[in-house]
Amino acid sequence: MPQYALPGANQPHKTHPTGPSLKPRHGRWYIPVVAAIGLGFAGYNYYQEARSRREFAMAEEEKRLARNQQLMDAYGNKDSIHDVQHALDTYRAR
Repeated sequence: MPQYALPGANQPHKTHPTGPSLKPRHGRWYIPVVAAIGLGFAGYNYYQEARSRREFAMAEEEKRLARNQQLMDAYGNKDSIHDVQHALDTYRAR
């Protein structure tokens, strides 16, 4: 069957327009939007974790200072024999 017998066979091939596409392309924004959301989520998690670490460190520092103060109260002043005896009694109690 010759080519000219088919309907539409005599029409030349249509080429795509060289300008911008007529349909919207949302796919090109997908990766940057997902990356921005991921970076925001990671930043928020890092901030929360850093704040938690800072609060934990402050609580530990308060415990350490309280313990040091207890030790200074027990062993710190050794001007008299009574203070030395009190320190030895405290040491033996532990």
